[in-house]
Amino acid sequence: MKTYKYIVVLLPLIILTGCWSKYEVQNMNYTTAVGIDYAEGQYTIYSQLLDFSTVAKLEGQQKAEQPPVWVGKGQGSSFTEAANDLYSTSQQRLNWGQVSAILFSERLMKERKVGEVLELINRYREIRYLAWLFSTRDPLDEILMATSFFRLSPKASILHNPEQNYRQHSILAPIRLQQFVLDSNEKAKSSYIPELSIRKDQWKENQKPRELLRFSGIQVYDQEHYYARMDIQDLSGLPWLNKHTIRLPLDLFSDKKLIAVLVAEKPKYDITPSVKYDKAYFDISVSVKAGVNELHADVTEQELTQMAQKEIERQIRKTFQTALEKNIDIYNLGESLFRKNPHEWKRIASGKQHFVLNEDSLQAISINMDIVYPGRYKFKKEILAVP
Repeated sequence: MKTYKYIVVLLPLIILTGCWSKYEVQNMNYTTAVGIDYAEGQYTIYSQLLDFSTVAKLEGQQKAEQPPVWVGKGQGSSFTEAANDLYSTSQQRLNWGQVSAILFSERLMKERKVGEVLELINRYREIRYLAWLFSTRDPLDEILMATSFFRLSPKASILHNPEQNYRQHSILAPIRLQQFVLDSNEKAKSSYIPELSIRKDQWKENQKPRELLRFSGIQVYDQEHYYARMDIQDLSGLPWLNKHTIRLPLDLFSDKKLIAVLVAEKPKYDITPSVKYDKAYFDISVSVKAGVNELHADVTEQELTQMAQKEIERQIRKTFQTALEKNIDIYNLGESLFRKNPHEWKRIASGKQHFVLNEDSLQAISINMDIVYPGRYKFKKEILAVP
């Protein structure tokens, strides 16, 4: 009986296999961001490596030195060949499971190689579709070498963690690779990739200028078709019609004089499409609550509300017009028509991008502004008309 028990215990140990393919953590290099360029028939891949022992910051500790950032460069006639070129000098096994940001060059998009790259990335099972997706016109290696404040790891920059910055300043929503793939496969929807660049003149460390990342615009790319680039200055109307907007500043001027600075939070919007004489028209309503951060003039609450409503409408129309000149449906107005009346959308949509807009497409814009927090400021009392 005892012999039988020993056999039962030892049998699983004999059958079970060992971890023959196991790799020790310290014997691998971890790619945290990937930059991809294409020029003259050649792919160039940039791989950012970080030492994860420097990523964590202990409470009360200040790092004496800037954490090291390694950027490797591989070239080849295909994405895989460029990756194999990287392997030739990586010294240790290169692990792609920690990639949290993917960066496309503007040239890659203009050469319409995004679909091909996405297909190849999909074959790398280690790379996840939850990585953040960006574009750039700057050298890819410079973007990947940029660090953050206080000798923190690049993991603390907007390349790897854009959500923290967006919660405070919701000008341009970051996009995950998964969302971009979904949007770019929708016939009636425009998809964009946020653009990163380096700014060298805004921050200094001990009187030395520091190079830091910023959002500088968007690259509009949809179904293997590159549309155009839009600068961040031309996108002021975009946050008002974005369901992800959290906190947005609104500067109000009169005769080039600053009157007030409001902070709007989580605007809500609705788009009403219609078709008349084979042309699409859209009415937009926006509802937003705001607080007063600064007040530099003696105005009533009603006057300030009207100024805010006019400024929001101006921003929405300006962005629409700038995008229309580039054949871009920046607000995805066509999608609202497609959802409500797909038959009419299909009848009037034209071109590969299924464009339905014209100069008069944007009709009425209704803004419902509610100033819920004036802070310590007191508005000028309204004078009621005597009947």
